[in-house]
Amino acid sequence: MKILTLHVDYIEWQGLKKALKNLDEISKEDPSKKRVEEALVILTAVEKGDSLENIHEYIKNIIEISESVKTKKIVLYPYAHLSSNLGSPETAVEILKKVEEELKKLKYEVYRAPFGYYKTFELKVKGHPLSELSREIVVKGNEKDLNEAERKRLWKILSKNKAQAIRGKDGLKSNVELGKELDLYIVNEIVGQGLPLLTPKGASIKREIERFIVDEELKRGYEHTSTPVIAHSDLYKISGHWQHYKDGMFVLNVGKDEFALRPMTCPFQFVLYKRKPRSYKDLPKKYAEIATLFRNEQSGELRGLTRVRQFTLADAHIICTPEQLEKEFKDVVDLVKYVMKVFGIEITYRFSKWDPANPGNKYINEPKAWEETQNIMKKILDKLKINYVEKEGEAAFYGPKLDLQYGDVYGKEDTLITIQIDFSNAGKFGMTYLDKDGKEKMPLIIHRSSTGATERVISYLLEKTQGNLPLWLSPVQVRILPMSEKNNALSYKIKEKLVKEGIRTEVDDTNESLGKKVRNAQLERVFYMVTIGDKEESSETISLRSRDGSLEHNLKLSAFTARVKKEIKNRK
Repeated sequence: MKILTLHVDYIEWQGLKKALKNLDEISKEDPSKKRVEEALVILTAVEKGDSLENIHEYIKNIIEISESVKTKKIVLYPYAHLSSNLGSPETAVEILKKVEEELKKLKYEVYRAPFGYYKTFELKVKGHPLSELSREIVVKGNEKDLNEAERKRLWKILSKNKAQAIRGKDGLKSNVELGKELDLYIVNEIVGQGLPLLTPKGASIKREIERFIVDEELKRGYEHTSTPVIAHSDLYKISGHWQHYKDGMFVLNVGKDEFALRPMTCPFQFVLYKRKPRSYKDLPKKYAEIATLFRNEQSGELRGLTRVRQFTLADAHIICTPEQLEKEFKDVVDLVKYVMKVFGIEITYRFSKWDPANPGNKYINEPKAWEETQNIMKKILDKLKINYVEKEGEAAFYGPKLDLQYGDVYGKEDTLITIQIDFSNAGKFGMTYLDKDGKEKMPLIIHRSSTGATERVISYLLEKTQGNLPLWLSPVQVRILPMSEKNNALSYKIKEKLVKEGIRTEVDDTNESLGKKVRNAQLERVFYMVTIGDKEESSETISLRSRDGSLEHNLKLSAFTARVKKEIKNRK
């Protein structure tokens, strides 16, 4: 609960229009004009977690302040603008009414402004030191269970999943609409904005993407790590994230210490590098990780899987000598181009530089290092014949980067992958290696992703294909459609065989007609539909319908299985 107390000569208000459609169900309020003089006004925002069980702290604060300013006249004024974490209207009205009742028992003269109205108000605040005070009322250690009304209210919200978005250009569906339509993910208010929950179908897409990139990175000499999702603030102070990126982090107070959920893995992998002395023979050292990251995005920017507060990044850091930098950068570009080809993702390149005119707190203030590093990156990009645009003010705080940009169904450009040259962190962390000449030197660092955020890749693929994902990524690769109930037993035997071969398979054993089962499978973008009827049972064959509408009959299950496995392996 947050309150702002004002000791006033007078306050005057009038309710103009209902702000809540169901206000009459919550409370009957008097919106008529009212004026109260010589009073203590308690502007109040009731927040999530507040309840009747902890209002004694609210009342205690009111009594304490009223005694300080020597008044027994109180105005309880609901004021939602004090908080962005508001509780339910029902709870707020319940609390305000109860506080009014309790204060009157204590011989206070209490007035309550109408709840749930857009109001006009005018007041004159007295000028003494205690005339304006703000407080946050937090009740700790209250572990009492929810009351029945609050539990039922939360149950109702748990059953509602926010998934609304307007259509994109040419009527294309966004990943938000497709995610709901294909049962891939949900976003629930109780869990929190920007925190999508992937269903088993959605998780299967994510799993395939991550398996693919881990295998590909291992082939290319990367070593995969596993590091904590949380760290002490000191780690981020060394890296500079605390000074330059703290507003974008989730900060936690643990006893007397401050921790934060990680927004990136680089500081953790630098600590791993420092665990023992390094020689030039150890370099390049290529640490990679499929990392869960957390960034405190603004609520207005959150959308579906495109921009979230928790995401999974195929992250990596290449620690190398200056002589190795060009080759390693080229190899990263080669990997990224290969990944984009496999996924069929169309991208453009942006060379993101710092803004020397406005360094502020956004960048490390080392102009010479910036210019030198940007010149190095430009020479590499030109040598690789990459067609890029330059953009000042879009660099990371520690170095320039190459951004791979894509467009969504609305025509909005966003970043999918970044490749960054870091001239700063090796020095900050004291990262060194012993060179051929026996001298201790600092390495250079390339920060890179290979697929970008997995969630954002999924959103792109959904929007580009409109849900018609390639076979290897399809949540349901095969659906078996028995023509009647007596064909169910064989259908489940076939499913068991396909699943053992690693093929994602379902059986539609509903009592619907075959035509309805086919239509349902097509709407759900199932890649292959296998029909099993009496004819197929007697001939020990299957009938096959592909998502593109083509039909095949008298197909041996073994031949079909071999074909599907090959297509999945080749990522067709």
